[in-house]
Amino acid sequence: MKSFTEQAKWYADYHQKKATLYMHMIGVPILTLSLMILLGFIHVVIPGVLDIKFVDLIILALLAYYFRLNWLLALIMIPIFAFLLWIADLFNYAGPTPFAIWSFIVLFILGCVLQLVGHLIEGKRPAFIENLWQALIAPLFLLAEIFFMAGKMQTLKEEIYGKEPATISVNKEE
Repeated sequence: MKSFTEQAKWYADYHQKKATLYMHMIGVPILTLSLMILLGFIHVVIPGVLDIKFVDLIILALLAYYFRLNWLLALIMIPIFAFLLWIADLFNYAGPTPFAIWSFIVLFILGCVLQLVGHLIEGKRPAFIENLWQALIAPLFLLAEIFFMAGKMQTLKEEIYGKEPATISVNKEE
């Protein structure tokens, strides 16, 4: 398994412009929420023993993966995922109602459009087209970027971008 730093370097190569990064900071949580709504309709049931939503199992597995990559970011991701799961549960508590299904569809399309606009601005294909694991890294990478913007986790930032100050292009012509 590649380290978070290795995967983040590769992911960062596809997200050099600030506009792309900002589009992803909006689009990735929206896509995550939409998928949580969809996967929340599926229950794993052992009669009289267990009834758990499939999305909860997926998030637990994803958090376990994140803890292997970077425990601090994974720890911070727990309340973020918990909040998104709570919102998703508001949509899917009654099952796949027309409102919940349409909410999933609208949020999914909105998230995809934001991602695609970001990549049109960037002029590069999405990273997950070449490596599907990059779709799983996106939330952790974006959380790290928020900390970098706040001046935190500078050691991790240097590991990903190098010792020189990271520059994200704002020039529209690039």
